[in-house]
Amino acid sequence: MKKANLLIALVICFTASAQFDNSFGIKAGTNYSKYIADYDTYKRKIGYYVGGFFNIRISDKTSIRPELLLANQGTKTSIEINNDFNIGEPVIAEGEIVSNINQLVILLPVNFRIELIDRLHLELGMQAGYLVKIQEVLKKVPYDPSLEGEKNKFPLSELDRFDFGLNGGLGFEITDRLELNARYGLGLIELNNFYKTSVISLGLGFKI
Repeated sequence: MKKANLLIALVICFTASAQFDNSFGIKAGTNYSKYIADYDTYKRKIGYYVGGFFNIRISDKTSIRPELLLANQGTKTSIEINNDFNIGEPVIAEGEIVSNINQLVILLPVNFRIELIDRLHLELGMQAGYLVKIQEVLKKVPYDPSLEGEKNKFPLSELDRFDFGLNGGLGFEITDRLELNARYGLGLIELNNFYKTSVISLGLGFKI
C-alpha cells in the first residue's frame, strides 16, 4: 500500500511538473564582491560561482526560482603605509599593502521572476549564505615582497558564518535552454560587528 501511495505521489509530481513547464538547470559565472564598512579600506575583487536551479512555473509570465550555489567571494583590502600610518616613526617602505580576503560560501537564493518582455525576466528575492572557508592572500607588501602570495586562514569558530540579504537582477533567455543572468546582492546582517556583503554577479544558466 505504501509503495502504491509513493508511486501515485511520484506520478502526480511528474504530471504537475510537465503541466507547469518546471525546469532544472545548472549555472556558473563570475562575481565582483566587497565588504561595506565604515572605513574605506575595502575594494571589490573578482570571484566565481557554480551551482544549480529549479524553476517553478506559477503562470505564463511568473515563476519562483530557488538555487543552490557555491561561491568564492569576499573583498580586496588596501592599506596605505606612510609616516602617519607608523605614528610618526620612519617607515621601511611606503606604498600600499594589498590583499584578497577569499570566502567560500554556500548560497541559497530564492527569487520571484516575472517576464517583462519576450525572454527578459526581472528577478527579486532573498538569499541565505553560510561561510565554509575564509583566508587572506597577500598580494602586495612594499616593505617585504617575499611575503607576497602568503596565505593566512581565519578560524571559523570566531566568525559569523550565517548571512542573509536581498538580491535583484535580470535574466535573458538567449535560447530555449541558455540564459544570461545579471544580479546584485546586498547583505542585511552586519557580520562580525563591522561589515556587510555587496556582490555583483554575471553568469550563464543552462536548462537540462
